[in-house]
Amino acid sequence: MSLSSGLTSGGSAAYTDERAGLDPRRWRVLPVVLIGSFLSFLDFFIVTIALPSIQADLGASPAQLQFIVAAYGIGFAVFLITGGRLGDIFGRKRVFLLGMLGFTIASTLCGLAPSSGVLIAWRAVQAVCAAAVTPQVLAIIRVTFPDAERPMAIGLYGVSMGLASITAQLLGGVLVSLDLFGWSWRLVFLVNIPFGLAALVLASRVIRESHSPAGARLDIIGVGLATLALFLLIFPVVEGREAGWPVWSIAMLLATVPALAGFVLYERHVSATGGLPLVALHLLRIRALRRGLFGAISFFCTAGVFFVVLTVFFQAGLGHSAFRTGLLFLPFAIAFSVSSTVSGPLANRIGPRIINLGTFLMGLGLVGVMAVAHLGGAGPESGGLDDRFLVAALSLYGFGQGLAQPALINAVIGSAGVTAEDAGSAAGLFLTIAQSSVAFGVAAIGDVFFAWATPSPTAATYLGALTAALTCNLVLLAMTFVTVLLLPRGQTIRRR
Repeated sequence: MSLSSGLTSGGSAAYTDERAGLDPRRWRVLPVVLIGSFLSFLDFFIVTIALPSIQADLGASPAQLQFIVAAYGIGFAVFLITGGRLGDIFGRKRVFLLGMLGFTIASTLCGLAPSSGVLIAWRAVQAVCAAAVTPQVLAIIRVTFPDAERPMAIGLYGVSMGLASITAQLLGGVLVSLDLFGWSWRLVFLVNIPFGLAALVLASRVIRESHSPAGARLDIIGVGLATLALFLLIFPVVEGREAGWPVWSIAMLLATVPALAGFVLYERHVSATGGLPLVALHLLRIRALRRGLFGAISFFCTAGVFFVVLTVFFQAGLGHSAFRTGLLFLPFAIAFSVSSTVSGPLANRIGPRIINLGTFLMGLGLVGVMAVAHLGGAGPESGGLDDRFLVAALSLYGFGQGLAQPALINAVIGSAGVTAEDAGSAAGLFLTIAQSSVAFGVAAIGDVFFAWATPSPTAATYLGALTAALTCNLVLLAMTFVTVLLLPRGQTIRRR
């Protein structure tokens, strides 16, 4: 069925869809829900470029600047599983709409914040609302699209994730530089308002409601235990390095083990007594899903830190401006977008092996970036890098990530044995692990990078730091490659 016929709700194709139990408006639903995922990931990155302006305007301390970023990352990761379960219970459309409404209001209040403390508080609220929206996107895709179309839909979801990280750097720089009405940094939050309102209006019209069987109740104690465990794990990872890894950060990390054990034991108790646990632990008995999650951990540990170390290297090591740095990432964005659109059809033919192809190309891209850096030297006095070869290496990396990322998401969410009823839980579990892995990668590999660069910040030390960090990424991508080889070649998504 062509895209145009799928958009024609009154045609024969739509009638066939209705007879088959499919939503004839599903290709209208997709761009609407993708607005929600795009904004959620955009706001994770866009604020970083506005931090100097926030500091100048609100007089924020360095610690407050860290918390402006960390409050979103922590709140987003901690509440993703809860957000997925809320959609299962109360309806994915309803939770999507409430989450988008809250996100839009919180974005407005962030933009109007009179102090850094107020901004931090509303950033946390904004993150919780984003955590309500994002799992519904994957869950709605899971229950709306049939097996043959779902890889394409998830591929476009992957495009929204990748473009959000790139757009954030360019859009944030443009908005802050424009300084319309003297609003400067406030525009990076206020820009969410028209998109949020559009998503609310359109979603209320085109999304079908879906949820798990009636009678389900929210596992409040499970929510509390999961939130505690994830906070103990993520907060010290995000803040520990900047604070010099004090005793409290180590103690929090150690406390994660009993907190997670308590959560698992309680969830087993809920299942044994006939209740609905926050995390459907039976999902972890699905071998393909477990392996897919392990591959996702190593894969997403490389995702965020890649941009961090290259941004610092370009600006501090090579003396590039923020605008030129953003432009250098454009080839990555273009290649990522192109390959993401073909990832779905290719995945239908070769299955999870497309992830192997994508990670292999990403590895070649990393080797290319390191080769260009070493051959060209570093620092303005060396003449810098050859942008032509750098663009080629970044394009290769982006093309590989565009192939692998949507297919990896599909391999986890669409594992045989994951039913439509568990779609929200599976999406929340995956996104929590992915987001937590991004935070771990930035913290751990970022530590490696800055350990090389900061004692004597010269062009040579930045070059060594880049090599060390990207070598860590290569090892992690190799782990993903090997793990994916263990996934069944013919793995498909089954409806029950």
